[in-house]
Amino acid sequence: MKITGLITSFALAGALSLSFAVFAAGSDELWEVTTQMNIPGMPAGMGANTQQVCQEKDMRKNATRGKDTENCKVTDYKESGNKITMTMSCPKNRSAVMEYVFNQGRTEYKATMRARDGGQEMVMNMTGRKIGACDAQETRGAREAQIAAMKAQADSARAQGEEAMKKSNDAQIAECNKAVETMDFGKLGMYGRCYRKSDDTCKSFLSSYSKTYPKVESACTAKAAEFCKRYQTQDGFAKAGGDKNVAETCGLSADKVKASLCPGALKTESLDFLGRYCPNEAKPLAQKHCVGRDFTSKEGGKYAVLCTAYLSNLDTDEAQEKRPARGGKAASGEQAPEKKKSPSSEAVQQGVDQGMNKLKGLFGR
Repeated sequence: MKITGLITSFALAGALSLSFAVFAAGSDELWEVTTQMNIPGMPAGMGANTQQVCQEKDMRKNATRGKDTENCKVTDYKESGNKITMTMSCPKNRSAVMEYVFNQGRTEYKATMRARDGGQEMVMNMTGRKIGACDAQETRGAREAQIAAMKAQADSARAQGEEAMKKSNDAQIAECNKAVETMDFGKLGMYGRCYRKSDDTCKSFLSSYSKTYPKVESACTAKAAEFCKRYQTQDGFAKAGGDKNVAETCGLSADKVKASLCPGALKTESLDFLGRYCPNEAKPLAQKHCVGRDFTSKEGGKYAVLCTAYLSNLDTDEAQEKRPARGGKAASGEQAPEKKKSPSSEAVQQGVDQGMNKLKGLFGR
């Protein structure tokens, strides 16, 4: 406990300002007390405080009434004329000596307190002015009820804050889970952008969030690693669209990942993947299945997805050679294929016909 708290408890044991309680009439004394703490390093004028305090006439009872002084004992008490000197001893090597000097009518006083807390020592000066009567016992009851209400309110606010924080954390973790499901790297947020990064911005972010939101940091960092692992599968690579920037963030090469996946796609006949990302492996299949009756029957047949994907992503040297130069004919003298277009989802047959014509031209049929 800081010594400032100890001094305040000694001097104003049981004190409560009118903003917290209304003092009931009684046989005890209501005082307006101004305190000024002299703390090393504190600027002059700071540490001043004025409160209205309901005190029992026996000052020894007041001194041990506070939360921080309830285990203290008055070891020496002297009263001579208008002067009272009192010494208190508390656990953990804490003590205080208080000296009060009253005026003739005992309606005002000046006081000095010297408190020691371990190796620290503080001094506090006080002035008091009696302003009426009060009931200390009733005041304590009202104070305790209000403190309990304030504590309940604080507990409720804290619980609401914790619930809001939990919802926010759960939402962030859910986004990171979705990032892997949908292969949408943006849903990882900073945990994605800072994955495998060691720049100052990312260091600061990850260090701060690992302390403040440890569950989120742990879960989303793990999801970033899972995302990068899934990127190296046919399904993950395709859902991520083969994004090269994502690959770089994962410490990968999109071209190398694609090259490693294409042989497996050919073996398992993953036709859409072959058509979109593996032109070399897809070409023999396209030559065989993307022209003729097999392509035209049943809206393109089994290999329609390969043919459509292959054609829409075709960008080989062979295709470039068969396209005419500006203002001229194709180098081979053959009819140049039409300008590449995306197949229309609203006119499947038209797209099939166009694809077949283009592939016939490319494969020389």
